[in-house]
Amino acid sequence: MQNILAQSKNKTRVLVLSSQTSVTQLLLEVLQFHEKDFDFYLEDGSFKNSDTDFVILETSNLAEATSFEPNIALITSETSSKDVISVIEKITPGGVLVYHSNLSELVEESSNFFRKLEFSGTAFSKTDLKFTLQTNLGDIPISSSDENLIQNIEGIKLLSQQFGVMEEDFYEPVMSFE
Repeated sequence: MQNILAQSKNKTRVLVLSSQTSVTQLLLEVLQFHEKDFDFYLEDGSFKNSDTDFVILETSNLAEATSFEPNIALITSETSSKDVISVIEKITPGGVLVYHSNLSELVEESSNFFRKLEFSGTAFSKTDLKFTLQTNLGDIPISSSDENLIQNIEGIKLLSQQFGVMEEDFYEPVMSFE
């Protein structure tokens, strides 16, 4: 833990607080598809550490998430609202929080200053095991059958925008992600 913090102290720390590893995997897929430079430390122990400005820190552990003092954070839909206040209070002032609407009240009560980007569940339809996202750009078929991932796609899209990946470009790698 201390090693990760030491290596990322001069980088933009991007926290993904989720018990769903598919959320971080999709984010990595989108960023790699668009050739964005970033490092990462994942809960499964895999990492990439080089000389980039961004580091993605994945965890479902609240104590660990708090110690990261993120500049940017994504808190996904399955995260309990009672437990995240300590993480919210540790976001670097002026940072960005992407959060599910079930945390709205808690986020609004925070005395910390950061940009707030709220998302709610993604509209989709399902036939057999096929999902189709209903977006501003039209219906988009996707390969993944992970409904938990689909509930957080809007949050992943907002987080990707912090890396310069706009909505039109976001969905191309999403369509083939499994």
